[in-house]
Formats: sequence, structure tokens, C-alpha cells
Amino acid sequence: MSPTRARADLAVALVLLALSTAVAVLALVTARGIVHLGGDSYRTEFVSGWWWLAFALAPVPALAARRRPAAGRAPTLALVGPQVVAAVVCVARYRSSGWGDGLEVLAFLHPLLLTAATAALVAVVRRRA
Repeated sequence: MSPTRARADLAVALVLLALSTAVAVLALVTARGIVHLGGDSYRTEFVSGWWWLAFALAPVPALAARRRPAAGRAPTLALVGPQVVAAVVCVARYRSSGWGDGLEVLAFLHPLLLTAATAALVAVVRRRA
């Protein structure tokens, strides 16, 4: 691999890492937490709906892997890594607030689905290339 191509792959991974981290931070910062609705009703939100915006970044690793199959690995890790950290923070928030009942671990479905969607897109792009 040429040094120029290696730098380009690194640049793609770093930009994707920054964007994915921004999405994760946005989702964690805009979460409402525990909101009393009146009486005995509460709403809990420890990660907001902005979290789903990470799926809009899933085509980037696929496009990076279009030329070389190995080029999709680092961007995929850069995309999914911050989302795993966001899931860890979400679960920790549930547990530390006393609202955790075991189902909060389902937050890890988000990064798992993101990984599967990204891997599927990479596979489709590789097949067509």
C-alpha cells in the first residue's frame, strides 16, 4: 500500500471517528434524564433519539472499502466505537439512577445493529466492485 493511500485511509477513519463521537455526545447531552410527568408517572431518557443519526454515517466505510476490501475495517471501528461508549454511558446512567431493571443492556443493540448494517453495506459494495 502506498503512503498516500494509507494517509487517505487514516484520514477517513479519523473524520468518521470525529463525526461518530459528535453524534454520540449529542445524543447523550440532549437526553432528558428522568422527567416527572405528574402523579406516579415518569419518563426516562438517558440517550436521545439523535443516537440514530449514526446510521447515516454507515455508507462511509462501504465507500472506503470500494477500492480495497481491508479499507473498510478501520472506518467501521471508528464508526461503531463511540456508539459502544454511548451505550455504556446509557447503561451506567440507568443503573446509577436506580431505574435499571436489566433491560437497559438492550442499549447495546444499537451499536450491534450499526455494525451489521455497515458490514452489509460493505459486502454489497464489494460485490458490485
